[in-house]
Amino acid sequence: MKIWKRRKTLAFVCMFLFCLMACSEKQRNSNYLIDGSLKKWQPVTLIFDGPKVSETDSINPFTEYSLLTIFTNGEDTLRVHGYFAADGDAANSGAGSGNKWETKFSPPKTGSWTFESFFRKGAGSGIVPDTAPEKVDLLWKTKGTFEITETDTTETGFYRTGKLAYVGKHYLERSESGTPFLKNGVGSPENFLGYWEFDGTFDNGGADTPTLTDGLHRYEPHTRDWKSGDPSWGNGKGKGIIGALNYMASKEMNSLYFLTMNEHGDGDDVWPWIKPEIQTRYDVSKLQQWEMVFSHMDRLGIAMNLFTQETENDTILDKGDLGATRKLYYKELVARFGHHLGVVWNLGEETNRNADQLKSYASYIRQLDPYRHPIAVHNHVRVTGKRMEGRPLDPIKETLTPMLGYADFEVPSLQMFDTTEVHREVRKWRDLSVKHKKPWVVYLDEIGHWDIGVTTDTAAKNNHQMVMRSSLWGSLLSGGAGTSWYFGGLDTPNNDMAAEDFRTREQWWQISGNAKKFFNDHLPFWEMQGHDELLSNPKAFCFAKKDEIYVVYLPKNERTELEIGDGAFTIAFFDPLAGGKLYDMQNGGWEITKPNSVTLSALNGKSDMDWVIVIKRK
Repeated sequence: MKIWKRRKTLAFVCMFLFCLMACSEKQRNSNYLIDGSLKKWQPVTLIFDGPKVSETDSINPFTEYSLLTIFTNGEDTLRVHGYFAADGDAANSGAGSGNKWETKFSPPKTGSWTFESFFRKGAGSGIVPDTAPEKVDLLWKTKGTFEITETDTTETGFYRTGKLAYVGKHYLERSESGTPFLKNGVGSPENFLGYWEFDGTFDNGGADTPTLTDGLHRYEPHTRDWKSGDPSWGNGKGKGIIGALNYMASKEMNSLYFLTMNEHGDGDDVWPWIKPEIQTRYDVSKLQQWEMVFSHMDRLGIAMNLFTQETENDTILDKGDLGATRKLYYKELVARFGHHLGVVWNLGEETNRNADQLKSYASYIRQLDPYRHPIAVHNHVRVTGKRMEGRPLDPIKETLTPMLGYADFEVPSLQMFDTTEVHREVRKWRDLSVKHKKPWVVYLDEIGHWDIGVTTDTAAKNNHQMVMRSSLWGSLLSGGAGTSWYFGGLDTPNNDMAAEDFRTREQWWQISGNAKKFFNDHLPFWEMQGHDELLSNPKAFCFAKKDEIYVVYLPKNERTELEIGDGAFTIAFFDPLAGGKLYDMQNGGWEITKPNSVTLSALNGKSDMDWVIVIKRK
């Protein structure tokens, strides 16, 4: 739906003829376009006529101009930054110049919204969060209103369930439905945006990936997954990357881990700028193409775990401090992509930054982001008993301990070398966060030796059952909020830098999807916590709401005693490898040995496989 409003004044025309020379505050009329469905959660775009500039002008449009819009509905007020949009259709035209400036807004409630937009010019104005824009020298300001209606039942993804929000609990919640979100994520390739049909994207000398054409992703096996009506740009570009997302969603994957900047990093093929070395000039057409991909993720219900930098390049912006270049980077990311509904801002992959730096990043992003998306950070790997490259023996502890209780931080994004430690480590940080009075949403975002990860289905040493036991169920049954599945290093096919065909792990998507479906269908998991102390066997896991429901993961060839409450309980078994239905107990698998205790063993004597056992009060 589009609504045009035009109010022209002589002063406004003069302003444009003289490239927006200073004029009085009274000349506040302007042309603007409201574009969008005008439904709750779906983006509303305000398109303004502004100064005609280019990405490469002597006056930098990204640092020297500022557009801020304040949206109000009753007691709700959101301050949303705008951005330079070239000709308004740069994704298709490739334009780097024009007079269009945009603000994107995702309305969190229905009814009448008013807005007031402020546009100003001044040295450094593009990186300063405007707390009182009406008190600064303005080129113009304008007001307007629009009505937002309820979303309808035909909507999909986050447009139906609403924004993912941190609500002071151990799981993010879908704002519309209020239901907890359990992440089952694709964690590779980290350079997912190193895609050949994005403007200004090329291999700048990253890791050797001989299986890729020109070192860039094409996702050709997934062009068949693109559907009529799906987005594309520039006369049919983008079908490979959009098709890849369609495939992920078809396998119940609901999250994607990717970098927005890997210049000087492993891939060295993803950056938001016109050139990798020019870090204050943004590539508008490329970013609008990214926006089309991210909007499709919203429609599919795939969350954006957006990693803002990686370990190899986290000093290229202001030597790692929160300086002007880094502030501009965060501001452009928030302004252009903060309206998306499944965003988690990650401060860095395998971060090297100290606590003060991380806190400064987090607080600056929180100041910019009106939607208060969760903020995360990813740790360096801990190799048991070893010290690597002069790093501390426990980089997880070094990174996360100072963040406990910090107001602008919610998500530890764990990397674990030793998968046998996953279960303990997830519970450890979940419990510590409670003690510091800000419960964390604990994600497991990379596992195992860097060169292995989760193997392809046909790998000679397929590791799916080990990962299923230690990392998938090991994290979930200690209260983890979900996982991203890393593909391994350069010596493996379809790896973290060169993955092209996500069907090569189709069996794994089924296994990980089994766990997510089990939790969503059978457990009040948001009310449960780890209770391994109720078990006699340290190889088993227990997740419970004591005296009501217990879930025990029993590895093959193992037995365990479980302490339970008084009264009558039912028991059922679930095959974590094959998935499917719950099996009621028939012959064996349940033996009362003493009051308030049962001994658990395999269903029907099938001890050569792992079992998930559900004991529930009648």
